[in-house]
Amino acid sequence: MPITYQIVGCSNPRGAEGVDYACNRAVKTGDYDFKSLTEDIQFATTATKADIVAVLTAAKEFIKTHLLQGQRIVLNEIGALQANINSKCFAQSVIPLDAFDPSSYIKGVGIRFRPEADLLKYVRMNRQLKRVPSELLA
Repeated sequence: MPITYQIVGCSNPRGAEGVDYACNRAVKTGDYDFKSLTEDIQFATTATKADIVAVLTAAKEFIKTHLLQGQRIVLNEIGALQANINSKCFAQSVIPLDAFDPSSYIKGVGIRFRPEADLLKYVRMNRQLKRVPSELLA
């Protein structure tokens, strides 16, 4: 199955004024959800659907708990998840010794996914690409 992409407009901060830029971006073709994963695992194994749902639900809860505890979640042969914080930079000289609130500089909290090297290598080596229609090529 190919990875679909389309050509979209983008900005180039180092580019010349008045010049339009374009780049290729992967396009989502659908969702592979909890139900689909459960059905695929059930088909590929001897486990019952109820057992699979119970295991995946418990795994989800443990992952959430451990991310909030600051731990990195390592899923062997898939990748690792870790909570991260996006923050504004500030001069160290503005940090007072008494009442500094660093949370006022935090822009957001997210989860970073770092794929396992073998998974990334597999996707790169076995990729097929398919371009879908784009407004820029109309």
